[in-house]
Amino acid sequence: METESTLKKIFSSVLGISETAITGTTSPANTPSWDSMNAIVLITEIEKAFGVRFSYDEAMGVKTFADVIALVQSKRP
Repeated sequence: METESTLKKIFSSVLGISETAITGTTSPANTPSWDSMNAIVLITEIEKAFGVRFSYDEAMGVKTFADVIALVQSKRP
């Protein structure tokens, strides 16, 4: 749950949306502020917050907030 909470804070800050509005299905398709520029900012902020690095393919494979949670959890011990 800590991972999800931290990610919601990052998404809220970068995308300018309420943490309560962020669900597993939150995606670029239903979140206008999740554009290509903010996608880069999200990845950078997530990498900093969790001390992880994502490959290009991993970053491009993210389609929803749930995907982000799974990706971060896969990188953590």
